[in-house]
Amino acid sequence: MICLSIGAKGVKKVTEELSLARRAEIRLDLTNLSRLETVTVFRSRKSLIATCKTMGGLSYKECEKRLFWAILGSRTRKLRGERYLDIDYGFPPEFREKLISVAKKVGFKIIISYHNMEATDSAERLREIYLSAMGWGSDIVKIVTKTHNIQESSRLINLYKDFPPHTLLAFAIGQQGRFTRLLSVTLGAPFIFCTSKPGKETADGQYTIAEAEKLLSKRGYPTLASRKSLLPIITAPASKSHAQRIILSAAWAKGKSNLYGYTPCADSEAAISLVRSFGVKVKKERSKLPKFVLKIESPGFDELIKNLHKQKIFLKKNKSIRINVGESGLLCRFMIPAAGYILKRSEEIEVVTIAGKGSLKERTLLSTESALNAIGLNVETNDGRLPATVKGILKGATFKTSGKDGSQLLSGMLMTLPLCEKSSHIKLTESTSVPYIGMTIKTLKEFDISINNNDFEEFKISGKQKYKGKPYLPIEGDWSGASMLMVAGAITKGITITNLPIDSKQADEKIIEILQSCGVEINITEYPKYFVMCGDVPFVFTEDGPDEIIMGSKIEVLKPKAPLMPFEADATNYPDLFPSLVVLALNCNGVSRIKGVERLSNKESNRAESLYSEFTKLGADIAIDNDWMIIKGGKELHGALCSSHNDHRIIMALITASLKIKEKIFVDDLECISKSFPDFIKTFK
Repeated sequence: MICLSIGAKGVKKVTEELSLARRAEIRLDLTNLSRLETVTVFRSRKSLIATCKTMGGLSYKECEKRLFWAILGSRTRKLRGERYLDIDYGFPPEFREKLISVAKKVGFKIIISYHNMEATDSAERLREIYLSAMGWGSDIVKIVTKTHNIQESSRLINLYKDFPPHTLLAFAIGQQGRFTRLLSVTLGAPFIFCTSKPGKETADGQYTIAEAEKLLSKRGYPTLASRKSLLPIITAPASKSHAQRIILSAAWAKGKSNLYGYTPCADSEAAISLVRSFGVKVKKERSKLPKFVLKIESPGFDELIKNLHKQKIFLKKNKSIRINVGESGLLCRFMIPAAGYILKRSEEIEVVTIAGKGSLKERTLLSTESALNAIGLNVETNDGRLPATVKGILKGATFKTSGKDGSQLLSGMLMTLPLCEKSSHIKLTESTSVPYIGMTIKTLKEFDISINNNDFEEFKISGKQKYKGKPYLPIEGDWSGASMLMVAGAITKGITITNLPIDSKQADEKIIEILQSCGVEINITEYPKYFVMCGDVPFVFTEDGPDEIIMGSKIEVLKPKAPLMPFEADATNYPDLFPSLVVLALNCNGVSRIKGVERLSNKESNRAESLYSEFTKLGADIAIDNDWMIIKGGKELHGALCSSHNDHRIIMALITASLKIKEKIFVDDLECISKSFPDFIKTFK
């Protein structure tokens, strides 16, 4: 299966490389072997593929000659391993037919290989290439293209649905399509071409032998992801999106704020660590309400800034502070405008550096800086990635910006610009994730910050505003994490979930409407939002009297009475719901369509790639057409070795899907779940 691709020059280096593998491809166009050296190499007992490409400038005549030398060295069958002759798709018929005839007489199998180093051909053209090559007497058709996005990669991989996998080698070169090399083998392709070590690749994107061995063996996937069933009643965790907004707001506010219903997760804990580093007092106490209450005491943002030079994050030598946002892209984008306000109000600080860890360091966090320049900031990054160095002084301004790449940076500006002396006026084009902008505005209002919002296209922000602490504020339950559990209930025996706000600003509340469109029956009991304080504990009045446990609502997803119907959904404004919708679609009877693929590329992983890759391994029938993911449901899936891609939503999707898969799913990691929903595993039996 693993095939070492050897392009080292000279027989000595070729022989050294050959000792590292049981199967190898000898690139005769690169190795520069003489006739005698080629014959010597091909007398090896190893399994070998003879390849000669014309892409480097060799003529077809020269390649024909070198391939004949390989055939000559392989005439003694008893002393050698398997033999393959790789002939370029563009070889003139007279050369191709002669090579195939001679090679087959001495026991070679034939590979006809097509390469497009610039793009990926249409699906019709790719199928035509395969059929033509098989008609010429090929045993294996190798189709290698350059892919620039998940749409092209899926077009290439979907060939495995049409043709017997053992007769096909279809994968992409380059980093963008690297995952297709691994995926092709899990779908049944006969080889994966590897390099012995970095720097010796014969094509861009090759894995090393060590990497491939780990990624293709059980030892690389030590953890069982499969679960048998759900707990019948679950309390939703706190929304990390709301928690981070409300924690920062409470930290910038003068006074004491009590935030009820907090449940820890990595991103929210990063926000707590950050404000503590500024000198904010945060106590986490057990509560009768779900999990914890956060008690936050702050002198106000301006006072915090005055004293930042006394904190450990201040670097006296270069008059800078270094802020760590953990692995939270949301927190990072919130803090970029906040960094500008720090520079405005501090006499000691001249530079703010924002750092992160883990997958956040690989994500593009800024695609445009024009809006930041408009408010007086200069941000230097590593090609859009962390660390980010912020200079300049934040100022109120009138400017236009695009929301095409998400709402998080805009939310950060909405949180900080009200503090400036001068008012601001923002015009937003190509808005996305509108519900999350609404969540920001709603949270700010709770802390007495007012934003004039005109249909999410225009925002008027008065200057000289101040955050004010609040003695009681509930943190909303998380619709994103709960959506996966609702899907789990909808495809099994139902579930009841409490602690979710109804008609909230969380985009993923859309799951209710989508489930109902599939035929899922859902009962919603919304509890009145009247609270009475008993000591430090707020009670909720229900019809049966005060109840200190239930907050928000009770949602009952009933056991399905009939097969689920397919759906169509536009997830552009709720991309975090996409993984839940994929699992739902796989369990519907028919073809479902989900829009919003373009919004998935810059999450904890490239989620379009991750979802496509991992669920294709499980046997799912998924196609990607421009911004749409098209999923054929109702097909029985099977077990596999899957990667989490260090993405909490991908691993939650795999665990949920396992409820309906008889065979076991093993994964490389479960720890990434802690980013948003550490107790997710505990909701399953």
